[in-house]
Formats: sequence, C-alpha cells, structure tokens
Amino acid sequence: MTGLFNDRYYLNLILAAVFTAGIGISLYLIYSLPANLRLTDGYQAELVNIYIILVLTFVLGAVTLLSALRYKKEVVVMRDRIVDAATAEREAAEQAGKTTISLDTVKSNVNQANAVKDILQAGLQAVCKQLDAGQGAVYIVKEEDGKRKVELKNGYALTIGESTVISYEFGEGLIGQAASSGRTLYVDDVPQGYIKIISGLGSASPKFLLIVPIKKERVLGVIEIASFTNLTEDQRKFVEESAELIADKISTRA
Repeated sequence: MTGLFNDRYYLNLILAAVFTAGIGISLYLIYSLPANLRLTDGYQAELVNIYIILVLTFVLGAVTLLSALRYKKEVVVMRDRIVDAATAEREAAEQAGKTTISLDTVKSNVNQANAVKDILQAGLQAVCKQLDAGQGAVYIVKEEDGKRKVELKNGYALTIGESTVISYEFGEGLIGQAASSGRTLYVDDVPQGYIKIISGLGSASPKFLLIVPIKKERVLGVIEIASFTNLTEDQRKFVEESAELIADKISTRA
C-alpha cells in the first residue's frame, strides 16, 4: 500500500476517483435538498437551470482532471523512452570502444622490440592506431644535474622535426604534472589551437587529451594521446594497461 502512494500517478488517479465520487454525492444532496426541506411542488422548474449548470461544471472538471492525468502519464512514458534511448546510445558507444581495442596487440608489438626507443615506439603506434588517435607522443624520464625531466622520445603524427628536443621538468605543464604525480590526466575541453594536427588536407585541433604515466614502482615515462572524439572509460583504461605493459618491458632494459 505504501508503494502505491509513493507512485504520484496512481495517487492522483485515486484522488480523481474520490473527486468523481464527491461529484455524485454532491449532486444527490442538492437534488434531495428541496424534499428534505419539505418544499411544496412547483419548485422544480426554478431549479432546473441550477442543476444543468452544476452538472456541466462537475463534468467539465472531471474531464479536465482525467485529461491532465493522461497527459502526465504520456509525458512520463516519453521521458522514460528518451532516457532509455540515451542510455542505449551511450552503452553502444562504449561497446564500440571495447570491440576496437586489444591489449594483446600492444603486448605483441612491444614484445617484438628490444631497444627502449623501439619499445616505446611500438607501444605508442599500437595504442594510437587502435584508438584512431589524431596524435600521440611518448616521453622518457631523464635526470640531469640532479633534476628529473621527461623528454620526447617518439611521436605519432607529430608535426615537429626529428632534431627537435622537447622536454619538461617534473611538475612543469601537463606532461610534467603527470610524471610528478604518477596519475592519469584527462582533458575533455582542450582550448582551440593548443594542439594542431597538420596533414596535406589542412590542420585541425583535437578537443580531448589523455596523459598517462608509464610506471613500475616509479615513473619511467609518459604517454600523451590527442583525440578528436571523447575517449571512453574503457579506452582510457586500455591506455593505462598498455602503459603498464610498456613499463614492464623497458624496466628490464634500464
């Protein structure tokens, strides 16, 4: 019974039934009033108009109430359908992300490489291709003059020269922050022009940026992924697990 009253629709339906019953009782009492007052015959014609107005008023009120309840139920049903459709769309997108990524591919590519540079490159390529990433970079940790920094080692679709040196001290910029904290950073609203991907067809700016530390007991490097589409939770986890595979491999070469 408590669950019934917690449902606003059914509660309103009960109130509508009570309202309708009240209408019937009111009409009966009004109709019986002259007799109860022992009025003489001849009063009926005087009360006809009153009866008609009262009946029409009650009927109109009942129809309005029932129409409002029906509309409310239709709105609730429509809202549920919209919510269900949005949920299904989100689950389909996440499922699509699951079916296009494979950790085994990353593991296979990494295991075929030997030198640290080749391991980083193989892992980065496998990750970026499976995510359809617009751009990617992998950094390695170095220590100079007692200061730790991460230096660009390899890239995917990078628009920089081979001799260009890019490095960040621990805590400097997003790359340095990920290296310093050892935690994944995900930016879902990258400012226009922050990163540019250039091809023969022109240039564009990705809107999503994922930065994952490569660590095994300590941070060994950082992976940076730039994407034009949102990376799902499963895709981000995939990059983190790939970083662990890379860390396991390069830790044996250190």
